[in-house]
Amino acid sequence: MDWNILWRFIVFGILHWLLAFIMLRDLANRQKVLFGKKAIWAVLIIFVFILGSVLYLLCHPQIFFGEDKS
Repeated sequence: MDWNILWRFIVFGILHWLLAFIMLRDLANRQKVLFGKKAIWAVLIIFVFILGSVLYLLCHPQIFFGEDKS
């Protein structure tokens, strides 16, 4: 296996788990989520590589703006 490909897997893996940790922590603290199902969001965040976290972030942008987590 080429080292360049291996390096990309490592970087994307770290990025995925960093985003997943942030999004799952927010999901656990949030009372309401879009579509009302926390379990579905958790599965998307974990199993849909990077895109699940980005989708959650797009639907709940208050994470970085510090607004009310209602």
